[in-house]
Amino acid sequence: MRIRICLILFALLLLPCTRAMAQDAGPIKGQGVLDAIVAAKGKVVVIDFFASWCRPCLMEIPDVIEARKHYPADKVVFLGISLDQDQGEYARFVKQTPFNFPVYLADPDVLTTFGVKMIPKTLVYDTTGQQIVNHAGYMPGEMLRQAIDALLKDGGS
Repeated sequence: MRIRICLILFALLLLPCTRAMAQDAGPIKGQGVLDAIVAAKGKVVVIDFFASWCRPCLMEIPDVIEARKHYPADKVVFLGISLDQDQGEYARFVKQTPFNFPVYLADPDVLTTFGVKMIPKTLVYDTTGQQIVNHAGYMPGEMLRQAIDALLKDGGS
């Protein structure tokens, strides 16, 4: 009985750590994403819309994760927005993927707020919050890095 209680307590203590490592930031509404862009004023913002079942998204996510490694957090903010409808599938995917940036589960209004009609979709904002890149479909990592580098070279805008 003591062992069972200890295992349960251990599992409960481990659960928050697993969530933190996976960068699962929970659900978000369109206004929440807009607020995050405004809050990042002075930084370049990259938003990656994806779903766990989307093959091109699965090809693109490692490139976004790799790009995150190349830029300091005080210069570039990365956000992942999952369009998964099954919360269990979303949670499993985020737990298994080595995201190094916050990942949110999109509220349905996110689709209309950002005009998402296909995924993957990548948006890049300059340091003033102006959308500079709106790329629907797979975006190779080199293309993403070129867009970010151009903004950083120009002072962010």
